[in-house]
Amino acid sequence: MSSNGGYNLTADGELRYVVQWFGEWSDFQREDFVPYLVSYLTQQAGGAVYVNGLISAMAQINPGQDKPMSLFQCRVKLFNEWCIKWPEEFKPKLLERLEQIDSTFGTRIRTELDSVGTKPVNGCAEENGTLLTNADAPLRDLEDDSDPVALIVNAEPVIVAPNAILVADED
Repeated sequence: MSSNGGYNLTADGELRYVVQWFGEWSDFQREDFVPYLVSYLTQQAGGAVYVNGLISAMAQINPGQDKPMSLFQCRVKLFNEWCIKWPEEFKPKLLERLEQIDSTFGTRIRTELDSVGTKPVNGCAEENGTLLTNADAPLRDLEDDSDPVALIVNAEPVIVAPNAILVADED
């Protein structure tokens, strides 16, 4: 035990914990784990998209609620914190161990991995030939000091009066 009260696990120990937890999870929890596992298995070394150690879906798992996270949510959070430090050779090792526990789950993950990049995002499929930027305009560097360019898709039309006046409602 370290001086801060926490245990220092090796990467192998962390992997063993995840495999053990997977064996304890229900089918519903395993299904909820799919996006986190697929995200880990498809990320490039050092290329994870995390917010405070969490993938963006996990960041929204318990927003604004007064009750604490469930044990499952805590374990998924730990998985996301640990896996970003694991060596690349852990990816096939983890998938193999999970397949040994649940072959159907392994097939599901392999199907997800095969379809990464070909599935619609958030249920929205981009039509072939749809271009979201001006094809004639040169690409800008992110460090460019110019104003940001925004694109709003499926927005409701809004009419703004040219000389709008805010009126305070007094009681």
